Amino acid sequence: MITGTDQRAKGFTLLELLISMTLFLLVVVIVGGALRLGFRSIGAGERRIDTLERYRSSYRIVMTQLQSAAPLTYDDEDGAKKFYLKGDATRLQFASNQSVGGGEKGCVIVSYRLETGNENRLTLYASERPIDREEVQEIRLFDDLKTLSFSYFGREAMEEEGKWTDEWSDNTKYPEQIKVDLSRESGEGKLLIPLYARMKKK
Repeated sequence: MITGTDQRAKGFTLLELLISMTLFLLVVVIVGGALRLGFRSIGAGERRIDTLERYRSSYRIVMTQLQSAAPLTYDDEDGAKKFYLKGDATRLQFASNQSVGGGEKGCVIVSYRLETGNENRLTLYASERPIDREEVQEIRLFDDLKTLSFSYFGREAMEEEGKWTDEWSDNTKYPEQIKVDLSRESGEGKLLIPLYARMKKK
C-alpha cells in the first residue's frame, strides 16, 4: 500500500528529474552556441589573416616589378622605336626584369588590369609573358580594393617642373615616375617608383 507520504516523495523525485533534464538541455544549448560562436570567430580570424597576407604579397609583387621596370623598346611596323610602357588609370603595361613567380629568367612584359568584382570590390590582375615568347601567365593580386589608380610623371625636353597625368599613351617617351594609389576598408596605401634614373643610364 502506497501512503500519501510515499506519493509525495515519488512526485518530488519526478519533478527533480524534469528540472535536471531542463537544466541539462539549457547547458547543452548554451555550450553549443558558444562553440558555434567560437568557430565563427576562428573562421573570421583566418579569413582576415588570409586577406592581409594576400594584400602584403600583392603589394610586394607590384612594388618589386615596378622597381625592376626596364626601358625596353621594340620596332613598330614603320621601324620606329617604341617603349613597351603604356597605361592609364586602371591599366598598365611595361617591361620588367622581375617575374611574378620569380622563376622566369630575363625580361617579361607585364600587364596590370583592374576589374570590378563582387560587392563592387576591385580586383587587380597581373599577366606576363617572356619577351621572346607568347606564353601568357595570369594571376590575381589584390581582390578587396575600394580604389586603385595608376598615374605617371613626365616632362617635355625643355620643361623643368613636369606634371602628373593619369594616362601614358605616347610610348615614344618614358615616364620619370609611376605612382600607385590604392585603398581598402582598413586603410590606404601608396607606391611611388622613380624610373628616370634607369632611363638616364640606358
